[in-house]
Amino acid sequence: MIVLGLDAAGAGCGVAVRRCGRVLAARTEPMAQGHAARLMPLVLEALAEAGVAPGEVDLFGVTTGPGSFTGLRVGLAAVGGLALGTGRKIVGIPSFDAVLADLGPVAEGTVLVALDGRRAEPFARLFDASGAPLGEPLCLPAADLVALVPQGPLTVAGDGAGLVLPALTGRPDVRCAGPAAIDPATVARLAEERADEAREGPPPPLYVRPPDAVPLADRAPTP
Repeated sequence: MIVLGLDAAGAGCGVAVRRCGRVLAARTEPMAQGHAARLMPLVLEALAEAGVAPGEVDLFGVTTGPGSFTGLRVGLAAVGGLALGTGRKIVGIPSFDAVLADLGPVAEGTVLVALDGRRAEPFARLFDASGAPLGEPLCLPAADLVALVPQGPLTVAGDGAGLVLPALTGRPDVRCAGPAAIDPATVARLAEERADEAREGPPPPLYVRPPDAVPLADRAPTP
């Protein structure tokens, strides 16, 4: 099976092509904006390096957020177009799951995956040591978020870890682990593992807070 994994929900764009458990090509570029301009060129570059035509891709995987509203929409639209053009299906991968998958074994305690939400409040979700979620995704100030973390060993992962760690000062049982950025090859691997969840058309995005942009009709009148 050939799988194309794509991530544009965070502070960058990433694309990877995976076949039979081996990564054939990967492209990752950090960027605060400009996802729409760079994502498809990265897809074409990765496919060319892998020697794979778009029509040969069997399955697409894409991060569904939370993350940048613009990047998230760009990623979902791009993979939706690719899947429509090739007649293939898509697996949505929550960004929390992609970070957790690259964390490696955690012996005990709690895992806090924190994603940079471009504000003071990170997107976050708690997991137990086995990777089972403890509650729903959150978007809270670091101090309020830390108050919800159980006592005991704590592993913090994700590109929002730096927003959380200052609020954990004084706890001796905290470690920061795992890569900060989402690996698109991991998105491809998870998509293959979850192929039975594949769907036609883009998966729904995972929003944890309302968008900053408000439709004109919904805005309060100006005094």
